This record gives sequence, C-alpha cells and structure tokens, in this order.
Amino acid sequence: MTKRNTRIATMTLVLLAGAGASFAQAPATALVDVSGKTMVPGFNVTADDLESMNVYNAAGQKIGEIEDVVGSDKMTPTGVAIDFERSANLGREHRVVALDKVKQNGLRLVVDIDSAAAAQLPVYND
Repeated sequence: MTKRNTRIATMTLVLLAGAGASFAQAPATALVDVSGKTMVPGFNVTADDLESMNVYNAAGQKIGEIEDVVGSDKMTPTGVAIDFERSANLGREHRVVALDKVKQNGLRLVVDIDSAAAAQLPVYND
C-alpha cells in the first residue's frame, strides 16, 4: 500500500469512527412511569389522581383515558400516555401527549388533537 493510500484509509477510518461515536451519543428520550405520589405541575394533583381520568376533544367527545403519567425520571412528569378509544380513530397504541397540551376544563381533561397529529406522537410501551 502506498503512503497516499495508507493516509486515505486512515482518514476514512477516523471519519467512520467519529460518525459512529456521534450516533452513539445522540440522546435517547426514554420515558418512565412517574411515581404515583408525585405532584403534576399545572394540575395540582398527584400522578395517581390523573391516571384513569377520561380525556375529551375540543368538541366534548370522549377520546380516551390517561393510562400513565410519564417523565424523564420518576419524579419529573412531562406528559401523559393516553389510551385512545377505538371510536376516536386516533390509533390503538398508548401515545404520549406533553402536559402543556392537556388542558383542564372544569373537571374534564381536554386534548385538541386529530388523527394525523396523534399518529406523530411518541408511542409509550409500559
């Protein structure tokens, strides 16, 4: 192998190694089930209180229920995993909705979402 070929091969290996390292360091957003006694900001209730509550759309139709309160760790709620109703046509997987997208309207929780937007939400598998 000539000196030039050796240098090109070495540079290629360095570039490939660097690319692999950057992919490996990409942060993965792993969500966990939040501890039941954790207070959920903006709702003034615990995670346990929110779980199993019905969720409605802006038209007042029930679209699902909260399966889990999720977050980056057990004490930091950032979203809710919603189990959508079949009749809502929003998919059958539990999808994560950010807490700031869930509104409280009296005693109801409201998420204004359509099927296209629901399909883009992250799936939560507990």
